[in-house]
Amino acid sequence: MLGLALGCGPVEALRESLEQRAGRALLAVRYGAPAGEPAPPPGHELPWLEVPNPVVGGGAWLELWWSGRRGAVERGRRGDIAWADDGEVLFGALARPLDEGVERAALTAYRELLSLAHERGRPHLLRMWNYLPGINREDAPSAAGERGGVERYRAFNAGRAHAFVERYGAEAAARFSASSAVGSSGAELRIAFAAARAPGRHVENPRQVSAWLYPPLYGPVAPTFARATRLPPALGGGLLLSGTASVLGHETRFPGELAPQLEETLVNIDAVLDAAAAAEGRPEGPLGGAGARFDLVKVYLRERGDFDAVRSALAARWPAATPVLYLEADICRGDLRLEIEGVALDALRPS
Repeated sequence: MLGLALGCGPVEALRESLEQRAGRALLAVRYGAPAGEPAPPPGHELPWLEVPNPVVGGGAWLELWWSGRRGAVERGRRGDIAWADDGEVLFGALARPLDEGVERAALTAYRELLSLAHERGRPHLLRMWNYLPGINREDAPSAAGERGGVERYRAFNAGRAHAFVERYGAEAAARFSASSAVGSSGAELRIAFAAARAPGRHVENPRQVSAWLYPPLYGPVAPTFARATRLPPALGGGLLLSGTASVLGHETRFPGELAPQLEETLVNIDAVLDAAAAAEGRPEGPLGGAGARFDLVKVYLRERGDFDAVRSALAARWPAATPVLYLEADICRGDLRLEIEGVALDALRPS
């Protein structure tokens, strides 16, 4: 097996797989587990991220990433970061308290993960997952002197961007990978990430302004991510789709309206998938339209009451065998009802 493998589903359904393949595991993310429930099985010191967001329409889920390489998986810790490295790809997970403010937490977290990636010889980010408590909330000034009256998502963007510019300077934009940032609960910024020895190919959406070029309307520092990232050949060449929502250009489409926002989001997903295929010289990409082959689709819903309508609409789009995880989460803009991301590990593998 080449590259990466992904397993996902209800915790009980994945427990045996985790036990059998623990030595190959690179990252485990558990969603919606009751507070106080035991984390990784004893003796398995793999990167493990707890995401407290409720699973809508079911119980706790587990997302497991495994290495397909024959060599040993090395694991360790660097400060707050638990990491695993198979020689080609580095996965990591951390939780950073927000005591000194969101901007500072994002800055230090990204400063440390970028430093770790550089030290391990895996300097090319492929994916970032961010869970930020109270993402749409405005904070008062912190004890560290951080600015008050700034939405937490905008403060997060400032800290993350500072870390990228600090390390890469004028070349920072070339390092922005697929990413998502949604709301959560608790008092910690939770992050999981993947970085590789070789660079992936970052993909933009021709229907949208690149996030890092957003005007100041969305904050003094723009978000720093690509719309998708294609994995390098050594990892199988699949596609990691960023959190995607109802945005055209840089503006929210259909503010607060569920059905048209869902439709616009799906149009954007198709545009990204087609752009990824076109970059490979495939004008009619294997991912386009309702035939998209995903190993995991993650749907974030601001209102859990939207679940039935969204699930019904998506059932006609993806095969029944496609794992779709629905999570309750605030979205980065207050007028957005939902966001969708995905993993397609075999999406662009040469035929």
